[in-house]
Amino acid sequence: MFSVSMKTQYGIRALVHLARTGSDSATSAEIAKAEGISPKYLEGILGQLKAAGLVTAERGQKGGYRLARAAAEIPMIEIVGALDGQVKPVLCVDDSRSCAQGGGCLPRRFWLGLKGAIDGYLASRTLQDVIEG
Repeated sequence: MFSVSMKTQYGIRALVHLARTGSDSATSAEIAKAEGISPKYLEGILGQLKAAGLVTAERGQKGGYRLARAAAEIPMIEIVGALDGQVKPVLCVDDSRSCAQGGGCLPRRFWLGLKGAIDGYLASRTLQDVIEG
């Protein structure tokens, strides 16, 4: 079954939380409590989002996380890519040699089309779209 990982689901929830805080920062503990996410697991997710340039972090008493850009400037494909990598409905979308039928596999065209549709949708939607519903 094709599904989005919990890591990506939690990451999106954390980013929505940060977007709703506006210019204020939020600690990982605040986000974890508000979103019902394990604090330790969330720290890893926020680390990946920081490495991808989607959030910034400041230490200290007034420190915490905040969005690196406006929510309208963060495409969903970047979030998914930062946490789960490239969307792959099947392995052969990257390499036709991973299939016993190779490049002659007719269903591969379908899978490539599905990947294109998912990538297109993710690229056309932003974090702001998620917030606005």
